[in-house]
Amino acid sequence: MRRNLSVLSAIGLTICINASANAACINLKQTDTLSFEGKLNYRIFPGPPNYEDVRKGDTPEPTYILKLDDPICATGDEFVDQNVKFDSIQIFPESGKAAQALWRDLRGFIGQRVVVAGTGAFGRHTGHHHAAMMLPIATVSAAFDPTKSHGTSMTTVQGFYLALSAGNGEEAVKFVVPEKRSSGPLSAIAIRNFYSNLVEPLTLIDVAPTRSDEYRVRYTYVAPGRGRCDGEALVRTTKVDGLNLIDSIKSINGC
Repeated sequence: MRRNLSVLSAIGLTICINASANAACINLKQTDTLSFEGKLNYRIFPGPPNYEDVRKGDTPEPTYILKLDDPICATGDEFVDQNVKFDSIQIFPESGKAAQALWRDLRGFIGQRVVVAGTGAFGRHTGHHHAAMMLPIATVSAAFDPTKSHGTSMTTVQGFYLALSAGNGEEAVKFVVPEKRSSGPLSAIAIRNFYSNLVEPLTLIDVAPTRSDEYRVRYTYVAPGRGRCDGEALVRTTKVDGLNLIDSIKSINGC
Protein backbone atom coordinates (compact mmCIF):
# COMPACT_ATOMS: atom_id res chain seq x y z
CA MET A 1 0.00 0.00 0.00
CA ARG A 2 1.22 3.42 -0.85
CA ARG A 3 0.98 6.09 1.80
CA ASN A 4 1.85 9.17 -0.18
CA LEU A 5 0.27 11.78 2.04
CA SER A 6 2.93 13.86 3.74
CA VAL A 7 2.97 14.08 7.51
CA LEU A 8 2.14 17.75 7.02
CA SER A 9 -1.42 16.83 6.16
CA ALA A 10 -1.85 15.06 9.46
CA ILE A 11 -1.35 18.31 11.35
CA GLY A 12 -3.21 20.50 8.92
CA LEU A 13 -0.40 21.96 6.85
CA THR A 14 -1.31 20.20 3.62
CA ILE A 15 -3.00 22.00 0.76
CA CYS A 16 -6.16 20.05 0.07
CA ILE A 17 -8.12 20.18 -3.14
CA ASN A 18 -10.03 23.44 -3.31
CA ALA A 19 -13.65 22.39 -3.10
CA SER A 20 -15.15 25.82 -3.69
CA ALA A 21 -17.76 26.32 -6.34
CA ASN A 22 -15.31 28.34 -8.41
CA ALA A 23 -12.50 25.79 -8.39
CA ALA A 24 -11.43 24.08 -11.60
CA CYS A 25 -12.62 20.53 -12.11
CA ILE A 26 -10.32 17.77 -10.82
CA ASN A 27 -8.60 15.82 -13.59
CA LEU A 28 -8.88 12.14 -12.67
CA LYS A 29 -6.20 11.23 -15.22
CA GLN A 30 -3.52 12.78 -13.02
CA THR A 31 -1.36 10.44 -10.98
CA ASP A 32 -0.69 12.83 -8.10
CA THR A 33 -2.17 12.14 -4.69
CA LEU A 34 -5.58 13.76 -4.16
CA SER A 35 -6.42 15.09 -0.71
CA PHE A 36 -9.89 16.03 0.55
CA GLU A 37 -11.34 17.31 3.81
CA GLY A 38 -14.89 16.77 4.98
CA LYS A 39 -17.18 14.97 7.40
CA LEU A 40 -16.95 11.18 7.44
CA ASN A 41 -20.31 9.42 7.28
CA TYR A 42 -21.18 5.72 7.44
CA ARG A 43 -24.18 4.22 5.67
CA ILE A 44 -25.42 0.76 4.75
CA PHE A 45 -26.68 0.77 1.17
CA PRO A 46 -28.75 -1.97 -0.49
CA GLY A 47 -26.84 -4.22 -2.90
CA PRO A 48 -27.82 -7.27 -4.98
CA PRO A 49 -30.14 -8.47 -6.18
CA ASN A 50 -32.33 -5.38 -6.54
CA TYR A 51 -30.31 -2.51 -4.98
CA GLU A 52 -33.49 -1.19 -3.36
CA ASP A 53 -33.80 -1.99 0.35
CA VAL A 54 -31.82 -4.20 2.72
CA ARG A 55 -35.06 -4.79 4.64
CA LYS A 56 -36.55 -6.38 1.53
CA GLY A 57 -33.74 -8.87 1.02
CA ASP A 58 -30.96 -6.90 -0.69
CA THR A 59 -27.37 -7.49 0.44
CA PRO A 60 -26.19 -4.83 2.93
CA GLU A 61 -23.20 -2.84 1.66
CA PRO A 62 -21.49 -0.85 4.43
CA THR A 63 -20.01 2.31 2.94
CA TYR A 64 -17.91 5.27 4.06
CA ILE A 65 -18.89 8.57 2.47
CA LEU A 66 -16.88 11.79 2.76
CA LYS A 67 -19.22 14.80 2.69
CA LEU A 68 -17.45 17.88 1.32
CA ASP A 69 -18.26 21.41 2.43
CA ASP A 70 -18.83 22.57 -1.15
CA PRO A 71 -19.55 20.72 -4.41
CA ILE A 72 -16.78 19.95 -6.90
CA CYS A 73 -16.60 18.60 -10.44
CA ALA A 74 -14.27 16.17 -12.20
CA THR A 75 -12.96 15.37 -15.67
CA GLY A 76 -10.77 12.71 -17.21
CA ASP A 77 -13.04 9.71 -16.65
CA GLU A 78 -15.78 8.44 -18.93
CA PHE A 79 -18.05 7.89 -15.93
CA VAL A 80 -18.07 11.48 -14.67
CA ASP A 81 -19.77 14.51 -16.21
CA GLN A 82 -17.78 17.70 -15.75
CA ASN A 83 -21.01 19.67 -15.88
CA VAL A 84 -22.44 17.95 -12.81
CA LYS A 85 -21.10 18.96 -9.41
CA PHE A 86 -21.11 16.60 -6.41
CA ASP A 87 -20.30 16.92 -2.72
CA SER A 88 -19.90 13.26 -1.69
CA ILE A 89 -17.00 10.86 -2.28
CA GLN A 90 -17.08 7.15 -1.48
CA ILE A 91 -13.79 6.20 0.16
CA PHE A 92 -12.21 2.84 0.91
CA PRO A 93 -8.67 1.65 1.72
CA GLU A 94 -6.30 0.75 -1.07
CA SER A 95 -5.58 -2.97 -1.12
CA GLY A 96 -2.48 -4.03 0.75
CA LYS A 97 -1.13 -4.96 4.15
CA ALA A 98 -2.16 -1.66 5.74
CA ALA A 99 -5.82 -1.91 4.69
CA GLN A 100 -6.89 -3.47 7.99
CA ALA A 101 -5.44 -0.57 9.97
CA LEU A 102 -7.19 1.92 7.67
CA TRP A 103 -10.56 0.20 8.15
CA ARG A 104 -9.98 0.49 11.91
CA ASP A 105 -9.13 4.18 11.59
CA LEU A 106 -12.23 4.84 9.50
CA ARG A 107 -14.45 3.27 12.16
CA GLY A 108 -12.93 5.56 14.77
CA PHE A 109 -13.50 8.72 12.72
CA ILE A 110 -17.22 8.28 11.90
CA GLY A 111 -19.05 11.57 12.38
CA GLN A 112 -15.83 13.60 12.54
CA ARG A 113 -14.05 15.94 10.16
CA VAL A 114 -11.16 14.14 8.51
CA VAL A 115 -8.53 14.55 5.81
CA VAL A 116 -8.18 11.65 3.38
CA ALA A 117 -5.69 11.13 0.57
CA GLY A 118 -5.18 8.59 -2.17
CA THR A 119 -4.68 7.97 -5.87
CA GLY A 120 -6.67 6.33 -8.63
CA ALA A 121 -10.00 8.14 -8.21
CA PHE A 122 -12.73 7.14 -10.67
CA GLY A 123 -16.38 7.78 -11.43
CA ARG A 124 -19.35 5.70 -10.31
CA HIS A 125 -20.18 2.95 -12.81
CA THR A 126 -21.69 -0.01 -10.91
CA GLY A 127 -24.49 -0.56 -8.44
CA HIS A 128 -21.88 -1.00 -5.72
CA HIS A 129 -20.77 2.61 -6.12
CA HIS A 130 -22.79 4.93 -3.91
CA ALA A 131 -21.29 8.35 -4.68
CA ALA A 132 -20.40 10.20 -7.87
CA MET A 133 -16.70 9.64 -7.29
CA MET A 134 -14.78 6.73 -5.76
CA LEU A 135 -11.40 7.23 -4.05
CA PRO A 136 -9.09 4.45 -2.83
CA ILE A 137 -7.35 6.07 0.14
CA ALA A 138 -3.86 5.60 1.52
CA THR A 139 -4.36 7.72 4.66
CA VAL A 140 -7.07 9.16 6.88
CA SER A 141 -6.46 11.55 9.73
CA ALA A 142 -8.40 13.96 11.90
CA ALA A 143 -8.81 17.37 10.30
CA PHE A 144 -6.47 19.77 12.04
CA ASP A 145 -7.76 22.71 14.06
CA PRO A 146 -4.74 25.04 14.27
CA THR A 147 -6.09 26.72 17.39
CA LYS A 148 -6.28 23.43 19.30
CA SER A 149 -2.55 23.28 19.94
CA HIS A 150 -1.93 26.97 20.57
CA GLY A 151 -0.34 27.60 23.96
CA THR A 152 0.11 23.89 24.71
CA SER A 153 2.92 21.36 24.50
CA MET A 154 1.12 19.70 21.59
CA THR A 155 3.14 21.91 19.24
CA THR A 156 6.34 20.39 20.66
CA VAL A 157 5.06 16.88 19.94
CA GLN A 158 4.04 17.88 16.42
CA GLY A 159 7.43 19.45 15.75
CA PHE A 160 9.26 16.36 16.99
CA TYR A 161 7.33 14.00 14.72
CA LEU A 162 7.75 16.33 11.74
CA ALA A 163 11.49 16.05 12.29
CA LEU A 164 11.21 12.24 12.49
CA SER A 165 9.37 12.27 9.18
CA ALA A 166 12.29 14.12 7.63
CA GLY A 167 14.81 11.78 9.28
CA ASN A 168 16.46 14.86 10.80
CA GLY A 169 17.88 13.94 14.21
CA GLU A 170 19.50 17.33 14.81
CA GLU A 171 16.16 19.07 14.44
CA ALA A 172 14.25 16.45 16.42
CA VAL A 173 16.40 16.72 19.55
CA LYS A 174 15.54 20.40 19.88
CA PHE A 175 12.19 19.18 21.19
CA VAL A 176 13.73 16.74 23.72
CA VAL A 177 14.96 17.48 27.27
CA PRO A 178 18.73 18.24 27.20
CA GLU A 179 19.84 15.23 29.25
CA LYS A 180 18.47 12.79 26.65
CA ARG A 181 19.88 14.43 23.53
CA SER A 182 23.41 13.02 23.54
CA SER A 183 22.79 9.27 23.86
CA GLY A 184 20.02 6.68 23.73
CA PRO A 185 16.98 6.38 21.46
CA LEU A 186 16.18 10.11 21.63
CA SER A 187 19.66 11.21 20.57
CA ALA A 188 20.26 12.88 17.22
CA ILE A 189 22.37 10.05 15.83
CA ALA A 190 19.87 7.32 16.83
CA ILE A 191 16.98 9.23 15.29
CA ARG A 192 18.90 9.97 12.09
CA ASN A 193 20.15 6.41 11.66
CA PHE A 194 16.69 4.90 11.97
CA TYR A 195 14.26 7.42 10.52
CA SER A 196 16.38 8.53 7.55
CA ASN A 197 16.61 4.94 6.31
CA LEU A 198 12.93 3.98 6.34
CA VAL A 199 11.39 2.42 3.24
CA GLU A 200 8.38 4.71 3.74
CA PRO A 201 8.92 7.80 5.92
CA LEU A 202 6.99 8.22 9.13
CA THR A 203 3.53 9.70 8.65
CA LEU A 204 1.85 11.27 11.65
CA ILE A 205 -1.82 10.31 11.83
CA ASP A 206 -3.06 11.96 14.99
CA VAL A 207 -2.00 13.66 18.22
CA ALA A 208 -4.55 13.66 21.04
CA PRO A 209 -4.10 14.96 24.60
CA THR A 210 -4.61 12.46 27.42
CA ARG A 211 -3.80 15.09 30.05
CA SER A 212 -2.11 18.49 30.13
CA ASP A 213 1.42 17.12 29.72
CA GLU A 214 0.80 13.85 27.86
CA TYR A 215 -0.31 12.97 24.32
CA ARG A 216 -1.37 9.82 22.54
CA VAL A 217 0.34 9.78 19.12
CA ARG A 218 -0.54 7.56 16.18
CA TYR A 219 1.80 7.15 13.23
CA THR A 220 2.89 4.75 10.52
CA TYR A 221 6.09 3.89 8.67
CA VAL A 222 7.76 1.00 6.84
CA ALA A 223 11.19 -0.11 8.07
CA PRO A 224 13.62 -2.26 6.07
CA GLY A 225 13.41 -5.89 7.15
CA ARG A 226 10.59 -5.16 9.60
CA GLY A 227 7.64 -4.22 7.44
CA ARG A 228 4.93 -1.72 8.31
CA CYS A 229 4.52 -0.28 11.76
CA ASP A 230 1.10 1.15 12.63
CA GLY A 231 2.32 2.61 15.87
CA GLU A 232 0.90 4.31 18.93
CA ALA A 233 2.85 5.97 21.71
CA LEU A 234 2.32 8.03 24.83
CA VAL A 235 4.51 11.13 24.75
CA ARG A 236 5.08 12.97 28.02
CA THR A 237 6.29 16.56 28.11
CA THR A 238 7.78 18.81 30.77
CA LYS A 239 8.79 22.45 31.10
CA VAL A 240 12.48 23.35 31.04
CA ASP A 241 13.39 27.05 31.29
CA GLY A 242 9.91 28.00 30.12
CA LEU A 243 10.00 25.65 27.10
CA ASN A 244 7.80 22.59 26.56
CA LEU A 245 10.10 19.63 25.86
CA ILE A 246 9.62 15.88 25.47
CA ASP A 247 10.66 13.93 28.55
CA SER A 248 9.64 10.40 27.56
CA ILE A 249 8.03 8.33 24.80
CA LYS A 250 6.38 5.01 25.64
CA SER A 251 5.33 2.73 22.79
CA ILE A 252 1.84 1.29 23.24
CA ASN A 253 1.95 -1.45 20.62
CA GLY A 254 5.63 -2.29 20.42
CA CYS A 255 6.69 -0.45 17.27
